[in-house]
Amino acid sequence: MPTEKQRQFAADLRFMFTALVAEGITDDHAVALLCRLIEPQPARPSSADRSKQIAALLASAGQKPPATRGPADDRAADLWNPPAPDLGAPAHD
Repeated sequence: MPTEKQRQFAADLRFMFTALVAEGITDDHAVALLCRLIEPQPARPSSADRSKQIAALLASAGQKPPATRGPADDRAADLWNPPAPDLGAPAHD
C-alpha cells in the first residue's frame, strides 16, 4: 500500500508528464526526461580528488601534470582582459 508521500510524488510526476506532452514533447521523451530527473546522480569527487586523479593518469602516461595558475597569474597574462578588437576602443564596455 503506497504512503501519502508516494501518492503525492506519483501525482506530481503525472502532472509533469501531462505538462511536457502538452508542450509538444513525445510520450517517450517525456518519460525519459522524468526518469532522468528522478534518477539518483552519482556523487562527484571533490576538485582536489579530481586533480589528483588527473595527475596520476598523466604520470602513468609518462606526462608531467600541467602547472596550476591562480587568477592573478591569468590576469597578468591578459587572459581575462583581452585586447580590444578595434584599435582605440576600450577593452571593456
